[in-house]
Amino acid sequence: MAHRSPSLTAAEPLQPADHAPPERLTIWVSRIGRSCLVCAVAGASDPPASEEGTGAGGSGAPPPPGPPSISAPSSRIPRSGNANLAIVLIALGLLATAAGIAVNFLSARSRDAVINAVPIHVSAPIEGVVERIDVQPGSLVQAGAVIARVRNPVAPRDAIKTLQTALQTATSRVTDLEEQEGLQQQRLTRLRSDREQQLALESERDRQEIRETEAALQRTGQALAFARRDAERQRFLFEQGAVAGNVVDRAYTEVEQRQHELDGLRSRRAAQNAVLRASEGNLSLRHNRSGFDPSVRLQEEELALNRLQGDLRTERRRVSGLREQLAVAEQEWSERHEWTVRSPRTAVVWDVLAQEGDRVNGLEPLLTLIDCERRWLTTTMTEHDLNEIGVGSKARVQLVGNRRRLRGEVVSIRSGIGRLQLGEEAIRPVPINLARESEVRVRLLNDWPAPPEEFCYVGSSARVVFGS
Repeated sequence: MAHRSPSLTAAEPLQPADHAPPERLTIWVSRIGRSCLVCAVAGASDPPASEEGTGAGGSGAPPPPGPPSISAPSSRIPRSGNANLAIVLIALGLLATAAGIAVNFLSARSRDAVINAVPIHVSAPIEGVVERIDVQPGSLVQAGAVIARVRNPVAPRDAIKTLQTALQTATSRVTDLEEQEGLQQQRLTRLRSDREQQLALESERDRQEIRETEAALQRTGQALAFARRDAERQRFLFEQGAVAGNVVDRAYTEVEQRQHELDGLRSRRAAQNAVLRASEGNLSLRHNRSGFDPSVRLQEEELALNRLQGDLRTERRRVSGLREQLAVAEQEWSERHEWTVRSPRTAVVWDVLAQEGDRVNGLEPLLTLIDCERRWLTTTMTEHDLNEIGVGSKARVQLVGNRRRLRGEVVSIRSGIGRLQLGEEAIRPVPINLARESEVRVRLLNDWPAPPEEFCYVGSSARVVFGS
């Protein structure tokens, strides 16, 4: 009995890929698969054609002689082993085709796109001549690496010369003030020595006066005691009638005078003690000190030294400030005179815009770098395919002309391209035949090393397949 392969009926025509619903697609693919399997099994199970004269017992003995008979026509066409193998291969091919069609229908595909990257324009902030370029397109440069050098041979040095002159003047002024300070210190040393000697002499004089006063006090005290005894004796004699009354009066008057002298000496001694204490404290209670007094001169010279030291501190600060300004001016001149261009980050040289010997200004870029860590591509898709993807969906990027497959991730989806005027409130009819497409931005994942000599695939065409 011949095997018949099932096929699609006319009632179920093959629908285009863009409009086939998933249920009909699944039925269609399953029927193709069953047909392929049935064909393969049928081809493998058909026995080969038997040779004529083979007996029913299969022993190979010739049939017994008998009258000739007319055999009925055979209903089975003999097939060889190669034909069976061809049928199996065709069935497997149909299965692979069906699987590819299923993947094509179940995966959302975009149009061709171009891989892009963040450009980095590198320039020198000075005017000058390009002295050298150390890189070429396709070179990988590390962050901070020297990539070019620009020199300005006519950078002015007027500001530096002015600051150098001011610094020399201020330095000379500081030197003069330091010499004056040294001389003033010497004068102060001499005046302090003179004052010490004067204080020692005054103190010795005051002590001598105190000693003399104490001796006078002692003598006056003795005289007072004698006068009192004499007055008592004269009073006794007066009471006895031996002397006149005026003699007694003179005796008591002498006592009073001696007492006044003693009190005066005591007051003078107290004053002398006060003068001595004042002298020891660098004070004067005897008279106002004049300009010839060492203490007065010392005070005046100390004030002069303080003013001198203040001027010296001011000049030193001025010198320090001028040195800082000069250092800044020299640094600025050095930067205007020569500038070393360094890579701001690890990147790949995309284009060299200047050559050695070119004159450039501070606005012209010298090179363009690309950041291979930030690559993306923007493609378009029909709106009905957006059901298959979303922000965060994974994507497979197939490079055109390259077997390398990259991975990406959807970062943004923007619809209404060409059909929406942002901010417009008036309703405008959209033409039916206007393409309903959406812009999809895919960020490339950096999980595979990007070759710098191929510019990290930037500028390469690619096809994007969304889904697993």
